[in-house]
Amino acid sequence: MVKFPYREEGNPPILRPTVDIRLTSEPTGEWTTRALIDTGSPLTIFDRGVAEALVINIGYTGSQKGYVALLGARRPVQFEYVDLSLPHYPQLSWTARVAFITDRTFQMPFQGILGAEGFLDKFVVTFNCYENYFLVDHPDEWNARNQ
Repeated sequence: MVKFPYREEGNPPILRPTVDIRLTSEPTGEWTTRALIDTGSPLTIFDRGVAEALVINIGYTGSQKGYVALLGARRPVQFEYVDLSLPHYPQLSWTARVAFITDRTFQMPFQGILGAEGFLDKFVVTFNCYENYFLVDHPDEWNARNQ
């Protein structure tokens, strides 16, 4: 189990559950950014800048494409499998299908959103907003402590 503080984000600053996250795409790309843990998001989503930093070929023939509802509009995405990890916590690493926004002009408030598929389906996340922290744990370890 790892404990993370809520961080002040935005203008005006609001305490939010964000983490630094490293994405890796074989063979050449690696990028570390900040992402919001969002229990209301069905997918894990990153912006186009992250895809470009990972040297992901946006728009290639054969890629799986789709749309996500984000900030009041349908946004085009491309799905790719990447490795993710929380820096400094090697036990918190995994591979996931991630939706990358393909629109160059769209700016997300965060470079990433960790949603149900790709993050919340991998870990048990417990929020304690009252005391401004949240916990990220492997399901097996959480179950062993709470049996």
